[in-house]
Amino acid sequence: MNKLNQLIIFIGRNKFYPLFCIICVTLAFLYTDPFSQFNLRYTISYIGAFCGLICVILLAKRKNMGNVMGMLANVAECSANFLNGNIGAGLPSICYFGTHIYGLINWQKNQDNNKNVKSRTLSESNFLCAIIILIAAVFLNIYITESLEVNNSSYQLITNCFIFGLGIVAQLLLMMRYSFNWYFWVILNVLVISLNIYTDNIVIAAQYLIYLFNAIYGICEWRNSEQKQ
Repeated sequence: MNKLNQLIIFIGRNKFYPLFCIICVTLAFLYTDPFSQFNLRYTISYIGAFCGLICVILLAKRKNMGNVMGMLANVAECSANFLNGNIGAGLPSICYFGTHIYGLINWQKNQDNNKNVKSRTLSESNFLCAIIILIAAVFLNIYITESLEVNNSSYQLITNCFIFGLGIVAQLLLMMRYSFNWYFWVILNVLVISLNIYTDNIVIAAQYLIYLFNAIYGICEWRNSEQKQ
């Protein structure tokens, strides 16, 4: 397991890793054949994917600039998901935008000598609070979706609800510098990948496939940071 962690960190820290991620998402975008038939949703998705990839890579590396890129990505991702009727996947982006502002300030105040944010360990009581917030967010999304009369299948509704709940909890923990946030991101990314394959959005699916690896890299990187601290 130690060798696997070292391999993941080696890939995540490699200078070609961000370039590889961007190429993968660009190829996914080109797969939609945007030059012969313009699709606004796919185009916005690509812009969000580009900014989002830079964001999550920087956050996994504990760099505060990731919060700035995150705000740009949130605007694009929210627009793309709303255009496709994925309310649950789109609503967290609105919340993320606000939390990135808080994160920008909080991370700036808690940096080590290398300008990397200092991570924190999640206590049992904080974990219980996170679960309560998750459950509340799931029911809130059900209420919002029904109020907006969005035409979702049962699969879309259930998946969107948990995407919304997991996104709120994971983002809050991330901005509060708790390393456990990356486990929630792993689960969320799996759900988003399956949802966008279901709704035929190859750009977002490819983006979150890379996010999935990046969340695993985040677990390894932040754990490594905790051990050094």
